[in-house]
Amino acid sequence: MRNMLYISTTHKRTASSGSLPGSHRRRWLSAIRCGVAWFMTVSLSLVFGALPAPAASSVPAPEFQLQTLAGEPYSKASLQGRPTLLVFWAPWCRYCQMELPILAKFYQSHKPDQLQVLTIAFSDTRAHVEEYVTSNPDTFVYPTVYDQDNKVAQAFGVNATPTFVVMDPQGEMILAHRGAGINQNPQYQEFLKSLKK
Repeated sequence: MRNMLYISTTHKRTASSGSLPGSHRRRWLSAIRCGVAWFMTVSLSLVFGALPAPAASSVPAPEFQLQTLAGEPYSKASLQGRPTLLVFWAPWCRYCQMELPILAKFYQSHKPDQLQVLTIAFSDTRAHVEEYVTSNPDTFVYPTVYDQDNKVAQAFGVNATPTFVVMDPQGEMILAHRGAGINQNPQYQEFLKSLKK
């Protein structure tokens, strides 16, 4: 059985006897890691496109519990019963800044009442997330929860922004799309058509 395709890189911290001071070495290594992650994301997206999951496969979504910026709780259990689109994003992500307004307009114009959307902010401070959400009320027309320690993103195998995950009413992940262009994804379009039947 083919499962959803997530490609991730893991970085292990190793002791080094280099001459760089600790803080400089950490910044240097962090910059290299960011560069490698960016290069891998761009390269893989060019080679594999959006990395959608095969339509016939499904994977149980990890259990999670998060709260909106206003304190409203959301969990895998609370979302079950209707198809759900999870959107993993970060305020600093340029593709997120372009994609989220498009998704909001698409959602509002098509009004797929059967589909619930939950945006999951991670990889940034709560203050930055709150500032961005407050400054863009027309974009965030659905609830936004905050993944403070990135554990939910890690549990879903998310290592790039934006990442879109579709869960069916039973809490199974049936499609994953990494990067911009979710509305041009053929499998996502087929999924939306199935909601109208």
